[in-house]
Amino acid sequence: MRVLAVLFGIILLLPGLCSLGFIALFLPQVMGGQGASMENSPLILLWIVCFAISYGGFLMIRYGMRGRTAPPSD
Repeated sequence: MRVLAVLFGIILLLPGLCSLGFIALFLPQVMGGQGASMENSPLILLWIVCFAISYGGFLMIRYGMRGRTAPPSD
């Protein structure tokens, strides 16, 4: 079960990785004098959603790596 959690976590990291690549491509265009316009708003919203999905993947990997801890014995 831990292996599946790590595997699905890695898959969920991919949208954030793609978003970083597209940010690197679009950043010169946005910063090159056009500034932040309303036509870039849907793109920025999509990047935020992708980063939220990737954060869920990070949490899933962390859960899979930690595993379950044994209950404390008295």
